[in-house]
Amino acid sequence: MKFSRQWLNGYVDLSDLSDDQLGVRLTEIGHAVEATEQHGDDTVFDLEITTNRVDAMSHIGMARELAAALGRSAKETPAAAFGATSSAPPTIRIEAPEMCARYTALVIRNISVKPSSPQVARRLEEVGLRPINNIVDVTNYVMLALGHPLHAFDLDRVSGQTIIVRRGKTGETVKSLDGEMRKIDTDTVVIADAQRPVALGGIIGGFESEITSATKNVLLECAWFDPSAIRRTARRLGLKTDASYRFERRVDPNDTLAVITEAAQMIVESGGGIAESPIDVVASEVKPKSIRLRTEKLHEASAGSVGIGYALDLFRRLGFQAEQVHDGLLVTVPTYRGDIFEEMDLIEEVLRFFGLNNVPAMLPRVTTGDVRREAADVAEDAIRDVLVGCGVSEVINYSFIRPEWNALVSDEQPIAISNALSEAIAAMRLSLLPGMLDTVVFNRSYGTRDGALFEVGRTYHREGAGSRESGVVGTTRSKSNSDTRHPIPDTRVIEHHRVAVVLYGSIGTFWGDAKRPVDFFDIKGIVEQIAAKMHVDITFAASDQSWLRSGKRASAWHGDKQIASVGFLSAEVLQSFGIKGDVAVADIDVEAIIASSNAEWTMAPVARFPGVPMILALTHGRDLAYQRIVDAIRSFDVPYLHEVGLRDRFVPAESDDIIKTTLGMWYQAFDRSLTQDEIASHHHQLATRLAAMLPVKLL
Repeated sequence: MKFSRQWLNGYVDLSDLSDDQLGVRLTEIGHAVEATEQHGDDTVFDLEITTNRVDAMSHIGMARELAAALGRSAKETPAAAFGATSSAPPTIRIEAPEMCARYTALVIRNISVKPSSPQVARRLEEVGLRPINNIVDVTNYVMLALGHPLHAFDLDRVSGQTIIVRRGKTGETVKSLDGEMRKIDTDTVVIADAQRPVALGGIIGGFESEITSATKNVLLECAWFDPSAIRRTARRLGLKTDASYRFERRVDPNDTLAVITEAAQMIVESGGGIAESPIDVVASEVKPKSIRLRTEKLHEASAGSVGIGYALDLFRRLGFQAEQVHDGLLVTVPTYRGDIFEEMDLIEEVLRFFGLNNVPAMLPRVTTGDVRREAADVAEDAIRDVLVGCGVSEVINYSFIRPEWNALVSDEQPIAISNALSEAIAAMRLSLLPGMLDTVVFNRSYGTRDGALFEVGRTYHREGAGSRESGVVGTTRSKSNSDTRHPIPDTRVIEHHRVAVVLYGSIGTFWGDAKRPVDFFDIKGIVEQIAAKMHVDITFAASDQSWLRSGKRASAWHGDKQIASVGFLSAEVLQSFGIKGDVAVADIDVEAIIASSNAEWTMAPVARFPGVPMILALTHGRDLAYQRIVDAIRSFDVPYLHEVGLRDRFVPAESDDIIKTTLGMWYQAFDRSLTQDEIASHHHQLATRLAAMLPVKLL
């Protein structure tokens, strides 16, 4: 925002300061100089004004700042006095007091519209405004001088000599000064005459009541409009003006008389005419607020470097009323300082002028106890590390989703949002998976066909709710492997910590490898990695969750506690999201992991001697689960056998009941290299015992 040095000098004496010295002082008190321009014998400073400092967006406001900074007094503009109001004054009525707290009008009759004086025109041009005529130029000049926008109407073009401040009506329009036809709604502050809108209050005047060369009688307006209403209308119309910029930031509601009489005096001096007494309509009075500034708080904030006497003198130079009380100051804040609300604002004002660089740097004294993180936070961070190490990317989704998405993965009653903005966010999520699938759809719409994503978050349930489908915390496996459906009581809401992983498209283990489609063991392996990191021993069992595909689903258990559900999504779920192709998912219960984690564990040394891989191929019926085979092998306690895993598995068409499974085994000793004969002997014994225990056929 531009300020003329000569203009400022009319309010505060700056004759002893060079342009550089003035620029430095302005910057020190928070008004950074962005540029300077030379206009003849005048210097124009382009300053960066803090957005909430509307009082500093005028020459008199900036003069107050400089006066306080330089220890001087600023000259205030006294209100001019005019004659009595005519026998037929215009009617002023405020019908929307919530939008307009005060409306001041003043009529000037028998004026001459002509070009402005050279001084007024030059000052307007220096700060970037184009001179128009002596009436319009004065309204702009006074706004730049005193900070309060004004507007001038051709009184003879105002129907019924009546001004009404009201809400707009749906369907109304007004042609603004820029020639555009503006639509009005009920949130618009309208200045209307007896028949129609003639201006958009606080934003722009109307074309049909503008000042022209034929104008003889002028009605000046100086009002206070609600900042929120002005901001909404300006944003809706895409129209920003010098007036709206100031009204949005809350101009002084109590300076309208001083501002309008200053403008009237300038108009009479330039164009003749007779100015009548102002008509001041006050819908609601705004009084200055008083704030107590405690000496103790000022010393604490300034490290003891600022005394209460300095603050008292500063506030008086700024135009505040301040008096000493027993514990500090009682400061009455003028209504033009709408940025000051509380004691800390007063302290900031003092330190701004004192200079933050003059306040000693002191570290605060802080006493802290033991800081302990929640177990869930620690576990979630550890799981994040595992997933990132597996090449999975983290996403964050909303906690509220479409109600029908919850029904895809859970049969619980979801928690509805009472004030939902749309149907898309009408229920709290029972699972992280719907939001993840929506992310998959979004990514694919931008051409990302392959991906590995995870989310760490919370799900929201009614206390006591449990569901086999969602696998929520508290779901346990009884001895008969049957689940119990619990009723859903209408009680308080509880949160569960969960992790969801989604793999879709194709993956490649190394950059040089050809990509292959995601398979079940990719997602299963991720769950195993997490369990290993968290020191949880898990086993996998068949799952009957309907949202996972039959034959491609499993549940991970630790004892009788369910840790996770893994598998490929069912066709129904994929179809609901419009996803084509397989999607592998894992739904992991963080709280179950914490409860199952082995707090005491030891590190085993790395074997110095090589191990030997062996395979075991066999066939068996469909009713024999893979996990049962692995559990049987581990129960044999075979010497030197360290690992058992799946190498290959062939599941034929449903008409054939025989499944071919190939197991990989790792034999290793810590004190020596094993011989082939030793390994063959142990491996043969293992195969023999397995064939005797389970209905399998060795190949």
